[in-house]
Amino acid sequence: MINLNKEKLIPVIIISLTVILSAIFISRTGIYIKNTGGAESGGKISNTISVSGDGKVSAKPDMVQLNIGFQEKASTSKEALAKVNSKIDSALKILKDNGISDSDITTSNLNVYTEYDYSTASRRIIGQQASETLEVKIKKIDDKATRAVNIIDELSTIDNLQMNGIYFDIEDKTELFSKARELAFNKAQQKAQELAKLSKVKLAKPVSISDSTYDVTPVSYSTNIANFKTASTARNEASDISSISSGQMDITANLSILWGIE
Repeated sequence: MINLNKEKLIPVIIISLTVILSAIFISRTGIYIKNTGGAESGGKISNTISVSGDGKVSAKPDMVQLNIGFQEKASTSKEALAKVNSKIDSALKILKDNGISDSDITTSNLNVYTEYDYSTASRRIIGQQASETLEVKIKKIDDKATRAVNIIDELSTIDNLQMNGIYFDIEDKTELFSKARELAFNKAQQKAQELAKLSKVKLAKPVSISDSTYDVTPVSYSTNIANFKTASTARNEASDISSISSGQMDITANLSILWGIE
């Protein structure tokens, strides 16, 4: 049995109570301390430097995406839909005659609904309306998108066609993203090396890498077919073709890297 006199026991009790009360206070306030260093393979904890880097490469678009719509009214739903389908068939013929494959044509947003007149106290039915949208990819375009202009010119012969969107894009961005990530990594590494030198520490291997890269939104050129010169006019006025130049697209990668330091 361990015997403690009263003079030695009192300080021990005070210290114990202080520790317990401190723990209770910290747990209630949500404050805590933890080691944020990265774990090495040997189980040791290493200090770290956190940096980010971005890389950007530019390339010319090689594809145009079209969003074209058709909308018709009639006394019955069947008649309205038949009118839309007739124009869809005309558009599909033009696209296929120009070498657009079935896999590059998607039908979407088919709607049939009743149209009402609200000008009087009680609404009245004035007909049925049908609408449908085609998403079209025109690949392997040149800098002036000549092929796309010719196709749009032919599609514009269809009465009441709606050009909802025209977008330039790149079909395969794999190599571009790889290059952008390499540039981002190199930039992050340069930052880490500079910080390590300033801190008089040795830079080790990365502990973690977070990639927040995402695909870019296609570049919108126009939402109104009237902004395009017809192919026949463009042939006579060659300078007008450049007004729809595809330009360049930027592919960007973003990395956040935690580097170990010794």
